[in-house]
Amino acid sequence: MNNNKTIKRVGMLSGPLAFAALTLFHSHTSPSELGEGIPRWIGVHSLQLVLSVWLAYCVWWILDGIRGAAAQTARAALPIFLVFFSATDAVAGLATGWLTLTANSQSAADQAATLRAVDSLFNDNWLTGSFSVAGSVGATAWAVVAIAGAVALRTAGADRLTVALMAVSLVFANHPPPSGTIGLLALCAAAYRWDRRRQPSSTPPPVPDSKPEGLGSQPSRPLA
Repeated sequence: MNNNKTIKRVGMLSGPLAFAALTLFHSHTSPSELGEGIPRWIGVHSLQLVLSVWLAYCVWWILDGIRGAAAQTARAALPIFLVFFSATDAVAGLATGWLTLTANSQSAADQAATLRAVDSLFNDNWLTGSFSVAGSVGATAWAVVAIAGAVALRTAGADRLTVALMAVSLVFANHPPPSGTIGLLALCAAAYRWDRRRQPSSTPPPVPDSKPEGLGSQPSRPLA
């Protein structure tokens, strides 16, 4: 039973850790300017789609068994985060990446036109671009997850450091490094500390004496 719990703990904590490591490879440059570095851009944003689901499952695991309005709010915000983060990632990340990859094999005239389309899709797309409605909704939803999750942990009896770490995970709302990396590491630390706290103690309680002094026995009398 303990082995199963350990395996589950490792599996849950591996999600934000893997995502934190991935953020270190996330570029701050527009995809149209990456040139030969575009395969890494595509790889990072492809993995983000998978790891975002793993990340959401980790948060759900942290909140497992916690009741109250704050915990319910955090749970309700999770699918909103997943939908809008994935939409932004698919367009501002993958779509622009594939267009840039295509542009790298085109003639100079065609390449210029394609890269203009990439810039428009990434910078001017108000719906699903880098700074867009979908991106803002996804970031706001994550902020709700972090803050409501911190409140939920506090009401459930978590210590101040665990609550603070959960609140610091808010900075993952801006997922490139360093903020994304810091936020995910903070979430991982909060998850680890909270899981250790909620585990039942393996030390058995002391067993009282079956025959307390003065009950069921008489002191021996000295022989004359």
